[in-house]
Amino acid sequence: MKISTPSFRPNRTQQNLLLFSVFFVAAPHLLNLGLGIVLYFSLMAAWRCASQYRPSLQPGRLLLFLLTVGGAALVYVDYHRFYGREAGSSLFLVGLGLKLLEMRTRRDVYLVVYLAFFVALTQYLFSQSVVLAIYTLAAVGLLISVLIGLNAGSVLSLKAQLKMAALLVAQASPIMVVLFIFFPRIAGPLWALPDDPNVAKTGLSDIIEPGSVSRLALSREPAFRVDFDGPIPPPEDRYWRGPVFWHTDGKRWTLLPKQGRNDIRPPQFVGTAYRYTITLEPHQNRWVFALDLPATFPPNLSLTRDYLLLAPQTIGERRQFTITSYPNYRTGELSPAERKLGLQLPDKPSKRIVRLVERWRRSSSAPHDIVNKALLHFREEPFVYTLNPPPISDKPVDTFLFETRRGFCEHYATAFVYLMRAAGIPARVVTGYQGGQWNPVGHFLEVRQADAHAWAEAWLPGKGWTRIDPTAAVAPYRIEQGMDLDRQWADSQGGLDAVERAMSDPALRFQDWYLRVRLVWSSIDHAWNQWVLSYNPEYQKRFWEALGIVDWRGLITWLAALLVFLAALLGLWLRPRQKPATIDPALKAYSRFLGKLAKRGVIKRPGEGPRDFALRAASEHSEAEEAIAAITALFLKIRYGRQAESSDIDRLRRRVKAFRI
Repeated sequence: MKISTPSFRPNRTQQNLLLFSVFFVAAPHLLNLGLGIVLYFSLMAAWRCASQYRPSLQPGRLLLFLLTVGGAALVYVDYHRFYGREAGSSLFLVGLGLKLLEMRTRRDVYLVVYLAFFVALTQYLFSQSVVLAIYTLAAVGLLISVLIGLNAGSVLSLKAQLKMAALLVAQASPIMVVLFIFFPRIAGPLWALPDDPNVAKTGLSDIIEPGSVSRLALSREPAFRVDFDGPIPPPEDRYWRGPVFWHTDGKRWTLLPKQGRNDIRPPQFVGTAYRYTITLEPHQNRWVFALDLPATFPPNLSLTRDYLLLAPQTIGERRQFTITSYPNYRTGELSPAERKLGLQLPDKPSKRIVRLVERWRRSSSAPHDIVNKALLHFREEPFVYTLNPPPISDKPVDTFLFETRRGFCEHYATAFVYLMRAAGIPARVVTGYQGGQWNPVGHFLEVRQADAHAWAEAWLPGKGWTRIDPTAAVAPYRIEQGMDLDRQWADSQGGLDAVERAMSDPALRFQDWYLRVRLVWSSIDHAWNQWVLSYNPEYQKRFWEALGIVDWRGLITWLAALLVFLAALLGLWLRPRQKPATIDPALKAYSRFLGKLAKRGVIKRPGEGPRDFALRAASEHSEAEEAIAAITALFLKIRYGRQAESSDIDRLRRRVKAFRI
């Protein structure tokens, strides 16, 4: 005998709360998934909403099967597979929309809610910001309120459901924090999928050509943030070293292939040392951008012969490293192999370049003097620093130096290195970041992708590899202020009084407040990255060691103790509380009246009403009959009458106080 499952139809309020919760959970995927997937889910949810008012619109089994096939086909057409970050999240979202249409029984409602929990989790594959964390907590609270309403029926109002869900989330939050701190972490990014080809690479490229750096010039995305243990370096020393380029084919510069063991000659450091902790954003490369040049660094990092720090693995999650650097240094002698690489040119320089270099050499052949002549050439000739240089198709160095003379930092750095090599001076191109915006709220330096930069290094006798930035000769404000437009505005207005500036122009006042809000928000985001997203196995191990946890027994002891402590606090919070009884002022005054009569032998009997007691008391003390009747009548008026006045309490107190027998 086949038992049919009875249909289940929650009330209208519960259905609307369920649909709103599902929409709320899926909303962040509007920014993550393809438009077709989002429209498909929206259509399914709207269809379900319409079927609440017209049950005849509920699709049958055949139509549901066709919609399922269509949803799967849509995912495959968009992503050509069913696994991975986008494709997997799309499948979950499509399944959630289909399950809404299929929802007929109580079990189906449970499945919709639990599937919505999974959809909320998939959003962490795209972002782990503090905003999304708060948003997810709100989404969890809504879904829990749906479950509460599903089980409570019409007993609880919508407000009571939401209040109870918020209370449950608040009670679970301390336990969540304890488990986050003490539960063993796994190596690698938690919210990522292995071998996902759709993971974007951000930041600098492994080649240098016109436009490779300028494409980042207007990007507000953070590259890394830096916390200094002491003073911060001045803007002209904030060069964050990245890949070093030796080889060129005349149009582009490329990295050297990986070689065997590097024979690194440690440089001689002089001057001020800066110790700092850098929090790197994931950029899908091994490069660690250290202040030029790094002296001490964590043992898991390696230093190349180009003085570039490399992580053991690709940086696919936020990582923190504590490094000490010296902006002033001297490197060792140049090896024959390095000299050959530092003078490499794809072909003979053009006649115009040869004439230019020979003119410099005629006055002095010293490398230092030639470098200064080249910088003077960039400074005095009509060169322009611009984000939109004209396209160059053939002979980029010649065309830039003698025709267009408009370019970004990579144009100046590569042209300068080419000129140095043509003059017989070993040189190379260095890329990285320059500058950074100081955040006075969080007390850290934020370096964005807009701060990406390219400069040159020339080998000079007695100094070794020397940093030379030809961009500073053309646009010194780029080195002093960086590429952040908001910061440039703030610096340019720095000489004005803040109140005067705010009163002079409403637009400036709005921008001033906007900058302040951005600084505060950036500080919150940095703290979130430091204490939450960067909490990897290495930092968890350090934290355990600080608490004296050296084995599993210690970990279990700490975890059990904290959970018991939280359970005790929760028990104290939830224990039944008896509110102190409030004494009715009329009853208090009447009790004093009864006390005075009791002293004269007239005691109110159990179950005896005020009127009956007043008659008995008046019969025994006829001289006080009028006062007894007045007090009793006033008491009954206050306690049970509809015409009681606020002044009646004071009258009752005065009569009781004046009562004598």
